[in-house]
Amino acid sequence: MRIFAALELPPRVRREITDWQKPLTVRYPYLKWVNEDHLHLTLRYFGDIPGSVVGEICNILSLWHPPSLEFSLNSVGSFGKRGSPSAFWLGGDFPEELSEIAFQLDRIPDEKGRKGGKKFFPHLTIARRRNSLELPELDLADEIRGVFEESAVINSRLNSSGPEYSFIKRYDLH
Repeated sequence: MRIFAALELPPRVRREITDWQKPLTVRYPYLKWVNEDHLHLTLRYFGDIPGSVVGEICNILSLWHPPSLEFSLNSVGSFGKRGSPSAFWLGGDFPEELSEIAFQLDRIPDEKGRKGGKKFFPHLTIARRRNSLELPELDLADEIRGVFEESAVINSRLNSSGPEYSFIKRYDLH
């Protein structure tokens, strides 16, 4: 199992992101765009871990009931080498509670026995660059606002068409 903890996006927010992506998929076909049903905010990626560790993650998320988690997406950025990014993301304004739960999850070792330690950077991955030298110009014209209502523990299985997600457990945040 390749496990990660995430916040699920409300359906309306997913549609708004997908509507924004549609003309870009035509303009930049060399990018591998994240499908609407795979859009989420990762709290922590753990990788291939045993079931007992999955239980620890579930326990932390089951006890987490933050106040309203309102967010806004208002920027586009990238990861990777300067001038040659490999992934593109949406960022914005997120509540401090996300950093707090990420910190709790960071205490659980990943598949290589590492605990977190990097500063949490909330973002939504929207595309990955395939073999192309052309750099896309991505801009988010309108701010997208929403409220996170559900956290989840997700298994990501890789296959030839990309990742396939299955939910281990979902938690209502209210």
